[in-house]
Amino acid sequence: MITNGSLTGLFTEEEISLPRQFRFWLFLILVIPSFYCSCILLFQLFTNKQSRSQLSNHIIICLLIFGLVIELIDIPFHLSFLQLGVVQPSTPSLCTVWWFVDTGIYNGCVIIMAWGSIHRYLLIFHDRIFLVARKRFLFHTMPLIILILYIFIFYIVVIIFPPCSNIYNYNLPICGEFPCYLDVPLLGIWDTVINSIVPTAIITVFSIIVLTRVYVQKRRLHQANLWRRQRKMTIQLLAICILYLAANIPLNLVTLGHICGLSPSFGAAVQVYSNYLCYFVTLLFPFVCLSTLSEMVKKLRWKGLLLFRRSQHIAVINPK
Repeated sequence: MITNGSLTGLFTEEEISLPRQFRFWLFLILVIPSFYCSCILLFQLFTNKQSRSQLSNHIIICLLIFGLVIELIDIPFHLSFLQLGVVQPSTPSLCTVWWFVDTGIYNGCVIIMAWGSIHRYLLIFHDRIFLVARKRFLFHTMPLIILILYIFIFYIVVIIFPPCSNIYNYNLPICGEFPCYLDVPLLGIWDTVINSIVPTAIITVFSIIVLTRVYVQKRRLHQANLWRRQRKMTIQLLAICILYLAANIPLNLVTLGHICGLSPSFGAAVQVYSNYLCYFVTLLFPFVCLSTLSEMVKKLRWKGLLLFRRSQHIAVINPK
């Protein structure tokens, strides 16, 4: 409910019904290969000049780096809680860092993914604007820089230097996951609507637009080369968008219902489980990226995933 511009009772402080031990092993089984896959992808994207120069990969690089931060900080804190049953060490500083990563970095991923949907639309249907250096900076580099600065500045201010006093619940995951700024007039509404609901809506709308336009152009033009290029970028966009929307659409629909005046008990279970599913967006994202980067899959066979490079010695016979 909205009381004097603040969000009261908008977020539940509960856990899902799955046993903690089951959740612990599920996270542990997924986080190790996910972390390794992220490192391999970033290594290849940074060291391979062709991959590094592709504009479509820059968004993926940002999302992979943000995901690594979550896997290195958020997931270990969560594993520790599931094993010990309490946030340990039970200090405000740990909870503050946990809130910043869990809320700020994850919402940052959603915001960047929303821009990525718009950016991919421009790459597919208006790719000529990226041929000019000035327009490439205007429509590619500058928005990404502005969004990253906004994410860090906003969440550093509201979480690390909040305009209120935080209350921490060390008996719940993420210390209760309710920073006090959510009860501050306008700040809570701004974060919920602008940083979560609007980006999710943008991802949904632009995914539908891209899919519709690609389908219409395929029926109209019948150009095999153009269709192959568009199909590749469209499949990559839709695969990543589906991953993000699977958890974020239910969560944001329930939150929007609460903002519109529905009872705080409305969709409480959906909200709790959707919050839990958001972890799997981060854990599964590297695998989705790897499956859509076909040229990288060819370089990274199963043996290649175990060793970055496989040395090959070719014997040369010089005729006498």
